[in-house]
Amino acid sequence: MKIRILFALIIVFGMIACDKGKFETVPQLTLKSVTPEVVPVNGTLRINIEYTDKEGDVSDSLFIVRQRLNVRGPLQLPPSPYDVPDFPHTDKGEFEISLAYQVGLIFGLPPLRIPGSNPVKNEIDTLRLKIVAKDRAGNKSDTLVVDNVYVIR
Repeated sequence: MKIRILFALIIVFGMIACDKGKFETVPQLTLKSVTPEVVPVNGTLRINIEYTDKEGDVSDSLFIVRQRLNVRGPLQLPPSPYDVPDFPHTDKGEFEISLAYQVGLIFGLPPLRIPGSNPVKNEIDTLRLKIVAKDRAGNKSDTLVVDNVYVIR
């Protein structure tokens, strides 16, 4: 009987010692919300992202890749780096990313004219945003993909 109790205690302590925790060293990103659904001219897109990181050192940078998905004129721009302000180390939190119309959304994307429109009109851009966070240790998160961001031109 004593051997069984001793064996059970060894298993319990072994399981406790091997607990890896609920967070990983590599940051993990989860999309919380995107507003508005259609970004008007000179509007701002707001993206709320939840992050988890075992060390809580995500306050380095974010990279955002803008990819236009329109059938005519698809285009992928190089990643745009954004600094993340310093904040206290925490293993779970949220970011709010605000992308201004001129700088964060349409910069570098030439407008697509609607053929035969008089007066001249532009197509609405359909964008895919790919977001990656980097922590202070250089670990990069999984890629968070935000599909179907519509931008009026």
